[in-house]
Amino acid sequence: MFRVVQTVPAFRYPAGKIWGPYVEEVDAQQRLGTLREFKGDGVIESGEFGAPCGMHLVGAGGPGGVMASA
Repeated sequence: MFRVVQTVPAFRYPAGKIWGPYVEEVDAQQRLGTLREFKGDGVIESGEFGAPCGMHLVGAGGPGGVMASA
């Protein structure tokens, strides 16, 4: 898994904002390119960061979670 850590404030987002995680490195590279278009910058990190973008944890509960009834 990959994520982008924003290192320069840009387009309403502060330095330190984390984008991702992404399954494919190419997706993280695309996010980094978008940041640079808005005069920002960041670094790509790899590792285990939780559920990838676009995926939802089943049974996680909390706001918006699905409650099962008997």
